[in-house]
Amino acid sequence: MSGVTAWAAGSPWIRPREPREPGGFCPRAARNRRAESGWPAPLRPRDRPRHRGIVTFVAAAWLVVPGPAVAQETAAALRAMESAADRYREVSAMCADFEQVIDVRLARRTIESEGRVCQQRPNLFSMRFTDPPGDMVISDGTHFWVYYPSIDEEQVMRHPAAETPGRHDFFREFLEDPAGKYTAGDGGTELVNGRDCRVVSLTPRAGASYRRARLWLDTRNHLIRRLELHEESGNVRTVTLSNVDLSPVPDPGLFTFEVPEGARVRGAPPDAGEPPGTPESPARPVPPASP
Repeated sequence: MSGVTAWAAGSPWIRPREPREPGGFCPRAARNRRAESGWPAPLRPRDRPRHRGIVTFVAAAWLVVPGPAVAQETAAALRAMESAADRYREVSAMCADFEQVIDVRLARRTIESEGRVCQQRPNLFSMRFTDPPGDMVISDGTHFWVYYPSIDEEQVMRHPAAETPGRHDFFREFLEDPAGKYTAGDGGTELVNGRDCRVVSLTPRAGASYRRARLWLDTRNHLIRRLELHEESGNVRTVTLSNVDLSPVPDPGLFTFEVPEGARVRGAPPDAGEPPGTPESPARPVPPASP
């Protein structure tokens, strides 16, 4: 007998093999002998616990199905957006003072400006700057006119209003069919100029001139108090509104743009019957830091 065999024979932890029954192996007899000798019987497949499979299934389901908290936050954000959209549909015109801050990431500088913004349904828009004075974005219902004399007093940009209705008019951009245009998330509540606001993060479902946005919506009257745009250029534009007037009678001149003498127009040609203005010039790049 070898040393290993002798050690195994005398070890209390190694049970020697039992001889087979004369008539062949009998599972029930083997289990009975194990029970009599004090050795635990091996678990049969139907006796083995199934907790591991259940835990795995529950864990996989938790990873696939959004949690209740996420669904509730999304629903709260959409409700806030729909309430703001309903309020927007109730008014025919609105005006507000604005303060704009542009964080130019590439240049590592910040540009601040301010002025007055007015919107009249369905497609009139006026954003006139008092600082820097003379800068403006105007929609006359046919075209958007963008003029920044603080950057280049000889250049005017013109875009068809029907093709880019929300490119400059942020009221229309965010408050017309928000549920269809955005994936919304809830960012909690914050104060803006002493007003409680619901913060809503938005990701465009289709192509836009910005990657994502955040809105601060007044919890009492559902008005936009602040908006933040993360633009494709990397700039972050923040506009804060105050002194909001929901029943103005805007001067029609607010929504009229006249091409300054000596300025050249870039963009879509005027419609038939529209004064042509100054002929177009070769393309001049507009700096991304423009208001």
